[in-house]
Amino acid sequence: LERFYGRATALCGGLAAVIILALTLLIVLDVLMRNLARAPLAFSVEVSEYAMLFLTALTAPWLLGRGGHIRIDLLLTRITPFRAWLCEIACDVIGLATALLMSAYSIRVAIASFEAGTKLVKQFTIPEWPMLLPLPAMFVLLVIGFVLRLRTVASGPRRARSEGGSV
Repeated sequence: LERFYGRATALCGGLAAVIILALTLLIVLDVLMRNLARAPLAFSVEVSEYAMLFLTALTAPWLLGRGGHIRIDLLLTRITPFRAWLCEIACDVIGLATALLMSAYSIRVAIASFEAGTKLVKQFTIPEWPMLLPLPAMFVLLVIGFVLRLRTVASGPRRARSEGGSV
């Protein structure tokens, strides 16, 4: 499971980097077209909106797997190591429960959208369900990530874990 999760989140991080590069190029092209040709790219805003959804879905599991999520250790540094360890477990259980709930909900919403044939009508008219697919994938990966975190913290030293980016 760890190997699958590591590979899946590495793929997510790589895809997110490609999307950021493409989005950067799109913005540069849009600015050039707007200022030099007086013809902005009409689709750039919509593509950027979808890119932001995909970026969120790709980077959330990647960050969780690397301990790169937002973390404020103010409380954990002021309580006993054992209580800090219990807080770590509580936070991971809450994250797991939330990810499980959102996995089930997002899968149902994507299936309902597919069955109803719902379309997004903006600059492009496209089926809605492909735009929803990143969400169930993200939440399922987050479930796996929280299970792995719980296993690690439960079997490790009885203190708060030390992760990059802690404040």
